[in-house]
Amino acid sequence: MSWIPFRLLRAAVFAAVSGSASLLLHLWSGGHAPGPLQAAAAFGLVFAAAYAVGNRERGFLVLAPLCLAAQWGLHELFQAGAVETAHAHGAGLSMWLVHLAAALAQASWLARGETAFAALLDLLTLWFARLVRIAGLHAPAAVRPHRFTARTREPRPAPAAPASISRRGPPRLAF
Repeated sequence: MSWIPFRLLRAAVFAAVSGSASLLLHLWSGGHAPGPLQAAAAFGLVFAAAYAVGNRERGFLVLAPLCLAAQWGLHELFQAGAVETAHAHGAGLSMWLVHLAAALAQASWLARGETAFAALLDLLTLWFARLVRIAGLHAPAAVRPHRFTARTREPRPAPAAPASISRRGPPRLAF
């Protein structure tokens, strides 16, 4: 997950989710659309911040404050470029509650996506390693070994001699 292409992909997904959610909330609440340069700067800043903290898989408890910070920063950035009389939606408890709900929803979605992406990478790694082994290429394949507990074979205890002998059926001499 910390390999640079995966880190770039994860940062791009984080920036796309955070930026688009904040931009849609900004537009739906009556704000003006930011200019292309301002929108690109917003996405670039969120991308850079996501890349900086994206060295490993993050869970919901780490992603929630990051998403809330992204929502707040993007709101401030979009508000800075708006005309004061046209941007009356920028104050009030309802606006912050909407941003909080959006941040929690996107943190949950991103945490589940991170887990699914890590599981997919594990499966692909194991599949390619098996393919290399089957093909007999003898190429080194980096496989993260799964830890299994070693089972020791303990000898079974010998059964105790039965006190009475039981046989099924009639006696042999009966016929």
